[in-house]
Amino acid sequence: MLRLGILSLAHPHATGNHIPALKYMCDRILIKSIFHDDKKVAAPWISMFDAKYCGSREELLEDPEIDAVLITSENYRHAEDCIAAAKAGKVIFCDKPIATSVDDAIRIHEAVKSNSVVFITTFPCRFNTSVQRIKRAIDQGALGKILAIAATNHGCMYEPGVPEWVLSHEKNGGGCIIDHTVHVADLIRWFTGEEFEKVSAFAKRSLHSNIQTEDIAVLHGTMSKGAVFQIDASWSRRAENPMWGDVTLRIIGNRGAAFLDLYNNQRLELYSDEDFSMHYPNLIVKEHGDIFDDYLRHINEGSDLVGADDIDGLRTIELVEAVYKALDQKDMVTVNRFDSD
Repeated sequence: MLRLGILSLAHPHATGNHIPALKYMCDRILIKSIFHDDKKVAAPWISMFDAKYCGSREELLEDPEIDAVLITSENYRHAEDCIAAAKAGKVIFCDKPIATSVDDAIRIHEAVKSNSVVFITTFPCRFNTSVQRIKRAIDQGALGKILAIAATNHGCMYEPGVPEWVLSHEKNGGGCIIDHTVHVADLIRWFTGEEFEKVSAFAKRSLHSNIQTEDIAVLHGTMSKGAVFQIDASWSRRAENPMWGDVTLRIIGNRGAAFLDLYNNQRLELYSDEDFSMHYPNLIVKEHGDIFDDYLRHINEGSDLVGADDIDGLRTIELVEAVYKALDQKDMVTVNRFDSD
């Protein structure tokens, strides 16, 4: 049984994704404690899980019976929360983005490394059925060398009732670029085995009058071994939409191609020299629960982790920071990479 503490319910993913998944995992994960600034907000979840309310981050982290923490605080608080959790020796599940700057992401990595703790960036898309199937196909050479990937991750900015901090560039770390680039950026790295090399971008505030950040963004660039990529990360969906947004990827290799639509049509199309197939996975999207099960298999069975770690999270923030630099300079820029060795 993994004993879990939750550090903040501030991020919409806490109550919208993680907790609904954890609700069905009570046979293997015990939510022991929850810290949130407002006890009234935490009360329904405290009651649901019969958990303890902690009045501070320190109170939760000092509990020796807590094995791991889920960090779903505001983006700008991730660094201090992660570093404190690492020093307390806890396994860390941190919502994306792991930080609002490369410097903070590096600080997290150094704390994780020096305290020898497991860190998991909660990128759920890695656990989508179609994503895992195309990952196996790529690793088996079905598409050959990956030449290009065009991806979208449109969203609705959590409307209605968007948290105030999401509207702030400083607290959120940006707008749609930091919010929706990171998911597909992680998949692009995972599929190609390459790092981001150069990037340019177009972005502006166009669709939402109540924010100070960009809500439309398209970026494109090159990878370290020659692949090219494009990402549309726009907050272009309204609250009235039947679906919050999308995650799609078009993958071109020198032996085949694939198209993935993770959440709308729930479809994978695979075209290669050897075959053509269409795959419709189970409509129940349970990737957030799979993030935790991946870790449980790792500690119970010794299997390799499929999920993203702190370096994976850092690499996506390096891309995001380069995108904002490219926008400032109105030019293509190099994505600077931290040497993690």
